[in-house]
Amino acid sequence: MRVVTLLSVVDGRVVRVVALVALGLAVAGVLVPVLREGERFYPGRTDDAQVKAQYEIRADGAVDVTETIDYEYNRSGLPLDRIVHLRRPAEGPIDQQISERGKDRVWKVTDVTATDPTGAPVPVRTKVLDPALPPMTATGIDGWDSRLSDLLIQLGEDNQPAGHRASYVLRYRVHGALDKTADGYELNWPDPVRAAENSWVDYPQVPLHEVRVLASTKVTTASCTAYTEDKQTPCATKGEPTIFTPGRVPAGMTVKVAVPAAGITDGGAEYDGSPLSLKLKILLVAAGVVLFLALVGVVASCLIRGFPLHLRRRA
Repeated sequence: MRVVTLLSVVDGRVVRVVALVALGLAVAGVLVPVLREGERFYPGRTDDAQVKAQYEIRADGAVDVTETIDYEYNRSGLPLDRIVHLRRPAEGPIDQQISERGKDRVWKVTDVTATDPTGAPVPVRTKVLDPALPPMTATGIDGWDSRLSDLLIQLGEDNQPAGHRASYVLRYRVHGALDKTADGYELNWPDPVRAAENSWVDYPQVPLHEVRVLASTKVTTASCTAYTEDKQTPCATKGEPTIFTPGRVPAGMTVKVAVPAAGITDGGAEYDGSPLSLKLKILLVAAGVVLFLALVGVVASCLIRGFPLHLRRRA
């Protein structure tokens, strides 16, 4: 009898401990994403930067981007922002709101790292933004209610004195930057559609001063377009590897480089359905909260009742 009673007490305590652990894990599962989403991430600056970029077309169809950046802080002390395109509608106006899911051109950016010229690590932060919305709300949290998406890459320390100069080497890999052509592949990067329609975007692009393109095979054709506030002009192209410069005035640039199919094992544009609308996201979050509260209620009920408190002896 004493053994059975002892087992009953121990079993009841084990159930309570298990229930508390389950409740703790459920609360942590909700709080961690919320805290991460609520982390303040305010914009930096996009001017006073000298940027030279290298695009290396890999045999697997990806493009390795290396940017050498010289940046000068002003009185705000804000770090540098780099913007990389991630998504736009495949057809039609690029700034339209989501009415129904559609086919979007997407680019996947991975392996983002930053160092100084000696190879020492540099602070780098990333955040996905919707350029159709203000860069930041009052709490530093963005929404997502259009079919556009950019990756904000923020480099360097905050609160630096005016006139402080810093040099960065930013590296990242872009997947889906090649377009399939009749006799090979063609690099169009950054996205010329986004570059041509950039006047309405809330944040300006950092101008490029030079772009070098390397490829595992010989480049067959090459051209470049420079974008300023009021016009588009061809840029200068020379040499092998191919080197592009925008002219006397630094500007946004997109390069077009064709390579034969024989040198690429996998490549081409990538497409995806448009992201969820803000209303649908709110609905999904609300459903998740309801399910979470239901789970908390079940666990709390078990704790209050102390179930199971005793083990009954069989007759």
